Amino acid sequence: MPIVKVMRPIFQPEAHLAYVLYPYMIFHLRLHYKRLKMKDRVFDYFAYIDLYRLGAERGDRIIELLEWDADEKAIMKPLVDYEEAKKKAFESAITWGNSRVVSWWLPRIEIVEEHFAYKVFWIYEKDGEKLIMDSLDGKEYSLDAMSEKNGRECRGPFCR
Repeated sequence: MPIVKVMRPIFQPEAHLAYVLYPYMIFHLRLHYKRLKMKDRVFDYFAYIDLYRLGAERGDRIIELLEWDADEKAIMKPLVDYEEAKKKAFESAITWGNSRVVSWWLPRIEIVEEHFAYKVFWIYEKDGEKLIMDSLDGKEYSLDAMSEKNGRECRGPFCR
């Protein structure tokens, strides 16, 4: 069983059946803005890049990482490579930084820290229904609804 880095879970159900490890790339970026006739500005930006959907989220710090001896079957393989993730992190940081400072130039971006880690999703049963819980925000989702176990009912003109 491989040892992987995992974002420290904040929420956990009382008893879980299994878990899924979802891949992320975490960047701590420093943005250096040059400005005319004003003091230069420096910002720290923490980007969490989803390596499955190529989404970007901003954090206020790098979350604590733990090392887990994980089951191979529970680990999702990333669909996005390092270069795509880095590009997405830079785009996200520039968009965020440009909303905070006026500059004629794009910022110089420095990578301070970077980590490949997994986010934990708990799979458990509650009142006879299988649920999946996000370990960082505690939100619960019905696994049956996600996998369309009960079949799909189309109600509207745009059903596929």
